[in-house]
Amino acid sequence: MTVSLILAESALEMVPGDIFYHPAVKSHARRVGKHPSCVMLDNSWHYAAMRSLPNAGKRGRPDLVHLAVVTATSAPIYCVHNGLKLYVHTINDHVIHFGSRVRIPKSYHRFAGLIESLYEKNLVTVNQTPPGNANDSQHALLELRQNQTFADLIKEKKFSKVIGLSSKAKLPDSPFPYEAVADDIPDDDAAIVIGGFQKGHFSDAVADHLDHAYCVDACPLEAHVVISRLLYECEKKPFM
Repeated sequence: MTVSLILAESALEMVPGDIFYHPAVKSHARRVGKHPSCVMLDNSWHYAAMRSLPNAGKRGRPDLVHLAVVTATSAPIYCVHNGLKLYVHTINDHVIHFGSRVRIPKSYHRFAGLIESLYEKNLVTVNQTPPGNANDSQHALLELRQNQTFADLIKEKKFSKVIGLSSKAKLPDSPFPYEAVADDIPDDDAAIVIGGFQKGHFSDAVADHLDHAYCVDACPLEAHVVISRLLYECEKKPFM
């Protein structure tokens, strides 16, 4: 099988202009030697400034996105079988498209530097041509498509089915088993949607594009936990 994983409304963004001049933001930017616009919003450093931002509860947790992405890209379905495509849709409607078998830094600080560079250049590539070869060949590792909404991504990729995992999904008796969710995923490039934020639920802009929504646990779980368990079940199915 091949499947796409979308981290939706992920808490991954640069510091917004509204809080450039907040003392907490200015102090942190000065410490790392960057302009605030080139620094990721992180509530570890910017909590005092973030309180004035709309929808602050779903913002400023790039560490959670890092955990989720490392989990997904470390799974055999992605790094061995090439059966997983990965997209990170951000809270402010940008989408990061991952290439095949991308190795994401395990260190959060290196990951932060990679994402900050991506926001500056919109593309991270690697040279696939041996040194000295005149025919230069670049392979895209990460591509940032700014102002691409969740709806735009769904429309572009034409997924056969879009399945969301949410603690808000209504079930008659008990949480839906991971293996049952995996069995409901078609083999022809369906999409699994998991929230990339620390608390809350999908907005209508995301929820309205889900064909099905399942709750897999009675308690809210962090994205990387759900990803690891669901991808394990997906790996039991034959790859195309």
